[in-house]
Amino acid sequence: MDCFYVQVEQKANPELKGKPCAVVQYKTWQGGGIVAVSYEARAQGVKRGMRGVEAMRRCPGLQLARIPEARGKANLSRYRQASGQVLAVLSRFAVIERASIDEVYADLTAEAGRRLKQPGLLQQAVTLLGSTYVEGFPRDRDSRAPPLSALHREEERREGLQAWLDSLPADKDQGSPELLLMAGALIVEEMRAAVEAETGYRCSAGISHNKVHNLPGFAHLREDWQAGRRGDPDPTLPCPQVLAKLSCGLNKPNRQTLLPMESVDRLFDTLPISTIRNLGGKLGESVSQLLQVQNMGQLRAFSQAQLHTSFGVKTGSWLFDLCRGLDIEPVRPRYFPKSIGCSKNFMGKEALTMCEQVKHWLLQLSTELEERLLQDQQQNGRTARQLAVGLRLQEEHQSRSFSRCCPLARPDAPRLAQRAWTLIQAFNTAQPPQAAWSPPVIGLFLSARDFLETSVVSARSITDFLTGSSSQSPGAGAALNPGRVGGAQSPVRELGPVGAHRAGTITSFFVHAPTDKTCPSPDPVTHTFPAQPSSLSIAPLTSPPPLSPTPPPVPETPPSPAPHPSPSHTPPLGRRDSERTGPAEMDLPGVSFFKRKALARSPGQPPPDPPLSPGLPTVVLVRCERCGESTLPWQVAEHKDFHFALDLQRSLSTLPPPSPPARTKQKAVDQLRAPGKRARTGSKTLDWYFQKAPP
Repeated sequence: MDCFYVQVEQKANPELKGKPCAVVQYKTWQGGGIVAVSYEARAQGVKRGMRGVEAMRRCPGLQLARIPEARGKANLSRYRQASGQVLAVLSRFAVIERASIDEVYADLTAEAGRRLKQPGLLQQAVTLLGSTYVEGFPRDRDSRAPPLSALHREEERREGLQAWLDSLPADKDQGSPELLLMAGALIVEEMRAAVEAETGYRCSAGISHNKVHNLPGFAHLREDWQAGRRGDPDPTLPCPQVLAKLSCGLNKPNRQTLLPMESVDRLFDTLPISTIRNLGGKLGESVSQLLQVQNMGQLRAFSQAQLHTSFGVKTGSWLFDLCRGLDIEPVRPRYFPKSIGCSKNFMGKEALTMCEQVKHWLLQLSTELEERLLQDQQQNGRTARQLAVGLRLQEEHQSRSFSRCCPLARPDAPRLAQRAWTLIQAFNTAQPPQAAWSPPVIGLFLSARDFLETSVVSARSITDFLTGSSSQSPGAGAALNPGRVGGAQSPVRELGPVGAHRAGTITSFFVHAPTDKTCPSPDPVTHTFPAQPSSLSIAPLTSPPPLSPTPPPVPETPPSPAPHPSPSHTPPLGRRDSERTGPAEMDLPGVSFFKRKALARSPGQPPPDPPLSPGLPTVVLVRCERCGESTLPWQVAEHKDFHFALDLQRSLSTLPPPSPPARTKQKAVDQLRAPGKRARTGSKTLDWYFQKAPP
């Protein structure tokens, strides 16, 4: 896009069209910092980075449009919306890779191959390529010559285009890369025309043998964390590469430039190293100083081994291929941004020196991030899973940047701010009792990334995860929840009432006890239960006998069987009817596990049995041969231990008391004994500790 921010402001205010204008930051000090300049203002010496007051002196008729402000920082929402409109148009033509808010790569290989099959395409190319320049044509043009007038430039453009088309092979079946470039240039002409017709925005483009790049007209300046970084990125990492980007900026505005393979060497012979992406900083300076070169073409004189020795294997191989125009990085389909972030810079006296200031701005950034994440989730059907926090600290002679990340559960502003504060508070070197922050913070950055596509986003109860799946008819228990915006709906099972949970499932342990306290007294032998075919009623066991020195006598005959229940009663399972002494509330299907325990602790009531899952067979109780008590099979070992403890206690109580040891050194012991310590009068047996205290 050419002067993207300016075009957005001109569309919002048509009076700015055709006039020298610029877009400035929301701060009004000295007119604000300029971030975008129209081509009319550039002709009069206005440049990006100037202050509004200085720009007005150079161009008295300059119109300034200010970026909106929200939460004390720049609000770029209108520019993001305009970018989305452009991307929607471009995505209809080819696979696109979104590089930034106003940069796009497109892979036109497949579509260009289909276009070549159309008859008479080469003959119509001169007419269809009405805004295309071919770099290096005409061949006799001196690239160092002074710029020509608009009329002479157009004549030279048509002459160079015709010369290049004449050099192409006539046989389209040969699969010449130059023919693919021609077909790609035709497609880009259509893409640019569609963008202008549907959105009103103009753009420039570059077409090369590796990538087709739609590049904005100005070097965008975004008030984010990246704007404050220093140093050079790793050139081996995926990034927008050179040729398409270089050719895009050669003939602006509203034009496109085609870079044939044979013109790459000629272009690099006069191209300074600092103009290449990733070579404009320290890496470019080291290349120029170590190798004593100024232009990219001079690097071709060095072998790959020499570059490996000077800059390492990765960087040396990258430089060796770059100076020859080799760029094999494919276009990665990406329509949505890889991350969503917001930031704020605090320069000069605005640096944050108090903890409360840092917390305040973390909350402001978190609020903006929450709004953007929720909007992205509704529009694109995806959810971020990682939160990145960055800060820049102003130290004594330089600034240092740090970043930390953590999992992101959901976009909630207070939670995001709290997590961000937890991650960065360790960088505060001030003493804990103080409320100050040291060193001062001059930049804060929040970003959400690692997105996961979600077809259905809905809140589910914890019981939905703890209960088993059950088949339901669509009319009875299914609801429709929308997934993506405009997408199909997915069925979501509805949960029944709490009382409808099956007895024995894990949800029965989390169900509240019934609050009705007017239940009738239970029958001492049998109880009446609600009709529930899928549940089992478990009767509580009798409580174990109290601890005593001697075990209870073993009955000689088993207890008499219970009478046959009436048809209106459901016999309890798992124990004898004569042992049912618990309250009726303990057998209701809605009573929780903890309520059963509370009822079991009441005086005179036995503890309940653990609930059994529905569908399991009846548990057969094991009768103890010594005491006649019936226990569950998995409690037999514990019950035997109880008898062993009683036997051990009885054996200890029958032993004679131990005789006191010989008092050979009693006098020395009495002398060393503390004055306030009482002498031991005797030892107590284990039986003594189990005796009841006298009334």
